[in-house]
Amino acid sequence: MSGEVSVAKGVFPTAEGLGIALHSWLDGSNGTNRQRAPGSVLQIAAANDLEAIEAWIDARAAGNDHTVRSYRREAYRLMAWSVSFQGKPISSMTTKDVGAFEKWLKNPTAHPDWVARGWTLFRGPLSRASIAQAKRVLLGLFRWLCESGYLAGNPFAIKRNKADGKSKRVSTKRSLSRYIDDDLWIWFQSYVDRMTPDAADPLERLRFERKRFIVIFLYWTALRRFELAQAKMGDLSEEGEHWILRVSGKGHVDDETPDEVVLLAPAVDALQRYLRARGLPGAFDRNDDDTPIVAALNGSPITGNYINRLLKELFAAASEEAARHNTKWEKDIKEVTAHWMRHSFATHSVKAGVSLQAVADQLRHTTLETTRAIYAKLETERRRKELKRLVKRTTKKPDKT
Repeated sequence: MSGEVSVAKGVFPTAEGLGIALHSWLDGSNGTNRQRAPGSVLQIAAANDLEAIEAWIDARAAGNDHTVRSYRREAYRLMAWSVSFQGKPISSMTTKDVGAFEKWLKNPTAHPDWVARGWTLFRGPLSRASIAQAKRVLLGLFRWLCESGYLAGNPFAIKRNKADGKSKRVSTKRSLSRYIDDDLWIWFQSYVDRMTPDAADPLERLRFERKRFIVIFLYWTALRRFELAQAKMGDLSEEGEHWILRVSGKGHVDDETPDEVVLLAPAVDALQRYLRARGLPGAFDRNDDDTPIVAALNGSPITGNYINRLLKELFAAASEEAARHNTKWEKDIKEVTAHWMRHSFATHSVKAGVSLQAVADQLRHTTLETTRAIYAKLETERRRKELKRLVKRTTKKPDKT
């Protein structure tokens, strides 16, 4: 993506490099937005902005290399911008500064100090998606710094409130365009069931079974790819008549209770089939088992990016046959990613009449408002069609006798 920040070693600023570049009056030790209310207690060991940022990354992203890189990239870029262009630490930023930063993101220019130090904080104009991601990450950063007692207020939250309506509409449109059409999903499952990998090659069959499992399990659990990559057999537990997968999801803090994902019957069946293909017992009663739920051929864990790659390979293999059924499907099937499975599950569920609350619980959204902002339009359309059928049925003219 052209708008992504370069993170190559020696190019993107390191923590040490940023620390050296900051004068004592710019490191945030005495930021004007620092928490100084009587009786307030600082909950983190941070004397300046850089230490506070690292504490946030440790708390919110530890164990997920992709998230660590993403969070650090956005936070360091903001810190460098604030010091270089505004002449103040991020702990002195106001809503006016936030507005200036968001304007800069749309047409970023390098500061002479960055050029002198060999820093590259962006490559060309940032895409709309990259700008939206930066805002989300930084909103979360400042919210956490306020909750930890490091900052007194969140200028990103105040700025965001004014544009909530617009940002939600953009997010809804983007999210709803990234799901698999109902008919395509039904056809694809049938296609996968008809596939017959070379039975004489056990490794080839295991590769196929892994891809099949990833697609089916991601859809029916609505897991994010990194969540599946981190999941272990010991995270499973039986609750009454259902199996539960404990997940430390997006934004999870170490001392928080893990989220719980209900394993519906298709997900359980897919997992049991995949375990048998790996030569493992199909039972889920290994409470202390660190065995990865999805693994490399040698049994070791795999990354979320590799999961996405395997999923795309399976969909790509179906593209030619899909095109013979529907020319539009060929393009759609080549664009599917792991995250599409999550949106597809939610979209299909809402269309089928599942309540937004049930969908929100399976997606593990923090609030129902998050789910409603994305999927409420679908629920409204479904309800409109149902009511239209009611009107048609109740206003039908009686047969002539």
